[in-house]
Amino acid sequence: MFFHLSCLLLCPLQLALAHSGGHQEPLSSTGTADWATNHMAEEHHISNFDPGAFFQLHDFDYSLTWTPDEIRRTYGLDDESTKGVSDEKKAEVVKVTMERFDLDGDGVISRQEWLEGWRSGSRLEDFGVSGTHYTAIGVNYFGSVAGINQPFDAVGSRASWR
Repeated sequence: MFFHLSCLLLCPLQLALAHSGGHQEPLSSTGTADWATNHMAEEHHISNFDPGAFFQLHDFDYSLTWTPDEIRRTYGLDDESTKGVSDEKKAEVVKVTMERFDLDGDGVISRQEWLEGWRSGSRLEDFGVSGTHYTAIGVNYFGSVAGINQPFDAVGSRASWR
């Protein structure tokens, strides 16, 4: 009887300890991590990613480029929570990001430019303004209501992301 009672009391404790062990990094990195790392932890609950995955996740139209609108959306600048942020500050976020990663100056950041910039040490700056890229109706960052269930085209196919 004592054995069965101790198992009932200790099994939940063992499960809790097994699932809270040191094998996973904490999701929130404060102070030392770059903006992208903090964003992935706080917005997406992802603690381990590579720069290619970050780019793909925020290439909202699957065009293999980031437009100024996608930069605004990545930073959540059109979210209700950032309505108090000035248009000038929002323009600065886009301008600095484009200057840092749009290496050929064509007005978009290609996946290749993003990866080259990342490899050379460029990172997304923390401008102190960050909303969410979820919409008011709860559609996630993968696309619009109409776009979620549409198949990828040849350019946006998963094979072309590699």
